[in-house]
Amino acid sequence: MMKKLFVSMAVLCLGFTQTTLADEVRVGVSVHDAKVFDDLIVTGRHGKEQSLSVIGDYIFETPGWLEWAWQARPFVGGSLNLGGKTSFVDAGLLWRKSLSDNIYGEVAFGLAVHDGAVRTPDPLLATTPAEVLERQRRKNTEIEFGSRVLFRTGFTIGYALNEKWAGEFVFEHLSHGQILGGPENEGSNELGVRVARRF
Repeated sequence: MMKKLFVSMAVLCLGFTQTTLADEVRVGVSVHDAKVFDDLIVTGRHGKEQSLSVIGDYIFETPGWLEWAWQARPFVGGSLNLGGKTSFVDAGLLWRKSLSDNIYGEVAFGLAVHDGAVRTPDPLLATTPAEVLERQRRKNTEIEFGSRVLFRTGFTIGYALNEKWAGEFVFEHLSHGQILGGPENEGSNELGVRVARRF
């Protein structure tokens, strides 16, 4: 499934290039389902799928039809989990603001489609002891997202090394906010670092 999703995102990138140019490409690694900010983000038991992922984004210049929206820039991207846990592709808009000569901040918002569990089978409805154990194992090791499509919110702090290269720390949160699905909504926190190449 993820192969089809990543191919679809590549096609979307090619479609975007007909109307706007690539402004930036960035790649890195992140901790998927990281146990951070648990006291502030109470949408589930974080850490059930904690593992490493490879992350990437393809960012476009602000198209003319988005100049009114504070120079928002479209992006497409994704996260490929190295441990066989949840991977996803996403697309949305980002806003960047310079904080000093070299330091900048960024906020991003979009939608993500994932290949993880929407919900896991209820152990109480199992009919054999082996099935109870298997369902309980899945409850303990898989995030119940509650929806195939999720909101993706991202926050970035970056440091420009020069005009073309930058290093970034990124935090992302994925969940449906009880809007796109439910009642399950454990969500996932992603914490990572990446390198950005600007054109």
